[in-house]
Amino acid sequence: MGRLPLLRKPEFRFWLVMGSLFIVGAAAWVINALVLKPDAASWIGWILGVSIWAGALALCALLLRSISYAPDLLRALAVMWRPLALVMASAYLLFANDQGRELGASLMAENSRWRLFFLFLALIYWAANNWHTARLGLRDAFPVPEGDQKWLFWPPRLLGVCAHLFAAINLSLAAANQPEFAASTLWPVVWAAPLAIALATALAWLLDRLLLSQRTSLERTSWTWISAVVVTIGLLGGITIVAFAVPSIPAGFSLGTISISASAIVFLIGVSLVRRRKPLGPDASMAEREADNRRENREIFIFTAGLFVIAVIFACATWMNPVAVGGFFGSMVVAYFALGTILAFVNAFESAVSWATQKGWFGGGAKPRVVGAYAVAFVIGLGVLNAWLHPFHRVRPCDGGDCVVPALAAGFSVTTSPDERPTVAAAARAWYEQATTAYEKAGGTGPVPMVVVATAGGGIRAAYWTTTVLERLEKDFEAEGGVRPYLFAISGVSGGSVGATAFDAALAQRDESRCKAGESACPFSTTFLTADFLAPALASLVFMDTLSSFLPDFGQGDRGTALEKTFESASGGLLTRPFLSLFPYKKDSTVKGQAPWRPILLLNATHMETGKRIITGHVLIERNVFIDSLDALHVSGKDVRASTAAHNSARFTYISPAGDLRNKHGSVIDGGYFENYGALSALELARAARLELKDKKPGVKLVILMISSDPDLNQSHALVRIKEAKDGGKCLVSVAEREDISSADASDSQNTAQSPNYLSIDKHQVGNAWINEFLAPFHGITKVREAHGNRAAAELAVEICTEFSKPPERSSEPMPASKTPMPPAASPSPQTQTAAVLDKAKHESVKNSPPAKASHENPYFAHIAMCKEGLPTPVQPPLGWVLSKATQEGFGQLLEQCGNDHELSQLEIALGKQPQQLNAGQ
Repeated sequence: MGRLPLLRKPEFRFWLVMGSLFIVGAAAWVINALVLKPDAASWIGWILGVSIWAGALALCALLLRSISYAPDLLRALAVMWRPLALVMASAYLLFANDQGRELGASLMAENSRWRLFFLFLALIYWAANNWHTARLGLRDAFPVPEGDQKWLFWPPRLLGVCAHLFAAINLSLAAANQPEFAASTLWPVVWAAPLAIALATALAWLLDRLLLSQRTSLERTSWTWISAVVVTIGLLGGITIVAFAVPSIPAGFSLGTISISASAIVFLIGVSLVRRRKPLGPDASMAEREADNRRENREIFIFTAGLFVIAVIFACATWMNPVAVGGFFGSMVVAYFALGTILAFVNAFESAVSWATQKGWFGGGAKPRVVGAYAVAFVIGLGVLNAWLHPFHRVRPCDGGDCVVPALAAGFSVTTSPDERPTVAAAARAWYEQATTAYEKAGGTGPVPMVVVATAGGGIRAAYWTTTVLERLEKDFEAEGGVRPYLFAISGVSGGSVGATAFDAALAQRDESRCKAGESACPFSTTFLTADFLAPALASLVFMDTLSSFLPDFGQGDRGTALEKTFESASGGLLTRPFLSLFPYKKDSTVKGQAPWRPILLLNATHMETGKRIITGHVLIERNVFIDSLDALHVSGKDVRASTAAHNSARFTYISPAGDLRNKHGSVIDGGYFENYGALSALELARAARLELKDKKPGVKLVILMISSDPDLNQSHALVRIKEAKDGGKCLVSVAEREDISSADASDSQNTAQSPNYLSIDKHQVGNAWINEFLAPFHGITKVREAHGNRAAAELAVEICTEFSKPPERSSEPMPASKTPMPPAASPSPQTQTAAVLDKAKHESVKNSPPAKASHENPYFAHIAMCKEGLPTPVQPPLGWVLSKATQEGFGQLLEQCGNDHELSQLEIALGKQPQQLNAGQ
């Protein structure tokens, strides 16, 4: 009976109802997701849906009620909005972004104690800026703090230590994708770094409360100090033991965990020492208050000016040499330092506005907030006006200096003007001349294989994967003189273009130095891609591009230039050369002289203003061959560096800017916006070359090598490969075959051979409808480019299948001697052949049909891909611009996984290898 008055209160009944709705909603969610899984249109689904909505509504109400009990906390968070906003933005960049999640990858094989030391300092710098900015906001909101206002002292420190926590989580996420962890039971060790930060924060709080802070009245004895020292040593020792207990853990992970944890402890204890004094309180005298304000203002000035000066020094170093800065510090240090720099510049700007206002520069009645708002508007207006006055991010031309043509073999020349490049037909004739000679010398039989490679985008993982595959082919055909005589062209997009260019540059170095791949003078092309390409670009983004938005044109570089110079530095200067110099061309076949063939490069980008392909190629990009495509070198009017040509195809969103083509010719952006596989350009090139060589004897057969780097490709949806029909007929294309659809995704009638051959939808790719209100356009753009690429890759496979030899038709009855033989039937049209190949696939299961076998007579299509499943677990490279050493080493194993072993062996048979040679090699 004592509770009846409480039940009569409306507010109590309201919150009781909210609590009940939350319980009902949670139960409905469990039933809907894990038990019944009903159709949303059924009455059960409708009831569960309404119940889940009511539970979500109740949860929001309960959360708001809980927060309302801490008004001081809400007020403190409101005035700390700047560091809080930066922390939330950094959480997105570090955890929801592919490249951000892999910043820690640069530490995996880190042995530089100096870089670890600078990571230690960079985290303190970012944390100090978070803490200092939050403290400035609290000082304005609480000019007379009291000792019992607990939200004034630790929230700024917690915002500061978020820098260390995020670094620890980032390191753990990067480590989780490393082979050492992904393929073992060591995954719990991965999260040792965030756990260490949590323990370090708890330790610092205890030290502050028991030893350092004067806000508490606890009695401190010698035993208190001894206990604190013991606990501190125990924590650091425990972290060290965990980090080094497992010998297979990368050294960079262990040392990085220690560096981040030690940095957090130093920061928190340092702040506790600086802010250990007890607030004056409301009873302090005026003299005490004035003295305290002078001391506080002096301390604020020292912190603001000191943090700003550090940022200016780092910015000056970046302007002088961004490649050296990025290479020395690494992407992780640069990223964390840049996050702190943002607040350092904001605080300095606000301090300058406040000082100028106090000096009366803007009139006696001016207020700092009003002046600050006008100053922000002025800066934004200046940036917009400056962008109109002169374009940023110009594409670098090859205008002399270090962009010079190397010495060439006799009889060969390099075109210096884009108009002097050969046509596809002329290049095909030059290729055929040397390819037939090499094929006869190697003892090849049947038509000469013409290899055309299409390599997809995917940042550094695509670049490294491309060079890994091509170097493997070169090695396997070393006895036959390499695979390069048959390698007609490489069509690349984004990271695939970077890998293709690195491979061509490595071939050039071997030709000039007359050495073999792997020797000290001629490293593998994969060696050119082991650097940290992200750090210089990131440093330039923050410290050069941001400032350049408000400055005149001094001829300064940008983050795109920094990335290109990193390519050049990592390749030993090879990619500094003119792009056209990588393709020495023999114009007159009668002139004496011979040089090894280098493949034609087609580096696909996207023209931002028209949405068309814009291709940088060693051949003329003529509209009768490459339909509706622009020629990048013709548009620019001159050659570019090899690094620039590769980068124009790989202008990855935000990491690289859109490149201005000058003279109002528009801008170039990443090739993946149009089509991410490079397959369409490869198909058009192959058709034109085959047409030119159709009457040659011996003939030419087309061999397509598709290299993709997306581990999420699913066999029944996007992984294009050619298969073999049960009756031994023409080859099949996997994406046209019948799926093995489970009963959860389709009706029983859909699983039969007579049912429609539908393409199913992966339910895991379907997002929440509310989120789609914001992300649908961006998500759609990224998925459409993948679908376009997959469609073009399927066309390449169909092109191959239409040229497979028909099995000889045998009649069961002999033809009567009196009858006149029938004339041969007319050859079916290409459209009919394509339709026949696709129609044949509907009778086969994509998971049961065997892979197609290669021969010396037939063309072939091989797809070297990545995957997620296998034993051992395949390496999962990041989509970014930096690879750890462990990830680099995992690429070789990928050639034996994901079905790549079969694809590679059949590809080599199509190129002339005998099956017994492959068996002997294994």
